[in-house]
Amino acid sequence: MVRIFRGGVLDERFEGSVVVIGPKPTQMTGLVKGDLFVRDNSTCEVVGMVTGNLIAERTGKAVLRGLVAKDVKAVGGDVEIHGMVAGNVINEGGRIFIGPSCLVRGEVKGKTEAGPPITGAAPSSPSSA
Repeated sequence: MVRIFRGGVLDERFEGSVVVIGPKPTQMTGLVKGDLFVRDNSTCEVVGMVTGNLIAERTGKAVLRGLVAKDVKAVGGDVEIHGMVAGNVINEGGRIFIGPSCLVRGEVKGKTEAGPPITGAAPSSPSSA
């Protein structure tokens, strides 16, 4: 079973995969017994637990403050990790930041960022005086 979620608070127990789509931010405080996909200009803050994989696709952004039991992948999207990952952290064309207080039990594969990725912000230009 797959559930499409378009923003708000996901605070329930759900068995199957969840796909987060849309411009509204989502906060996942419950339990997803499956994979969680974040895509299409959406942002998902994971405070709860995902028993499968967490995947940030295309232009999605995932902020992990809870637990992912398997792998975390950035497939074109952005991932910030401030919680725990029991599996691997894999960068496949996205951006990944691993915070100083997080725990990754598996391997980190691919490039990581020195600071959290900033999405949607215009680049700042130096002012001339």
